[in-house]
Amino acid sequence: MAPHPENAAVIEEACLLAQSGVGDHEAFRQLYARYSAPLFSLAVRIVGDVGEAEEILQDAFVKIWRNAASFDSRKSRPFTWAVTIVRRTCFDHLRKHRRLPPTGPLPADDGAPEGYFPVETVRREAEAREDSERVLGALNGVPANQRRALELALFSGMTQSEIAQRLEQPVGTVKSWIRRGMLDLRANLNEPAP
Repeated sequence: MAPHPENAAVIEEACLLAQSGVGDHEAFRQLYARYSAPLFSLAVRIVGDVGEAEEILQDAFVKIWRNAASFDSRKSRPFTWAVTIVRRTCFDHLRKHRRLPPTGPLPADDGAPEGYFPVETVRREAEAREDSERVLGALNGVPANQRRALELALFSGMTQSEIAQRLEQPVGTVKSWIRRGMLDLRANLNEPAP
């Protein structure tokens, strides 16, 4: 029996990462061709500037190239791993420039050139939406104070000290909330769906 097309794509992307990890430039070029458009869109959404997003994307792909050998398919999907690298690179950039992510909605085209996003991103967007719905559902099972601290830690790029200031709580309390929240979140995500 042939693997589901979605699973086949994930397996292929994991192979491309493994090949990139041993210095295969063609595999990395293929990975770049698949991931650059959606990762660029993510960077634009986080930093709110096309020029900065281009720089961030370049930095992120350097990190992906250098760390491809450390990718572990048991921990995440290849695209999710790449998204994590781009998010961290974006938040590092914002912290370095002492900026917060934009709060208002961005234009529908995210400032990207017309036709920049390939049709292939539809699959990834569906995966991301499914993962987001699953995480949001699991977050609903986390106590309110832990959930708020977790949301800020996961989605704002704020440090624990900044979260403590925002929530007007001691840093130790925020650290405990985040840790317990992560444990509750993990337990909720591991529960079988009804």
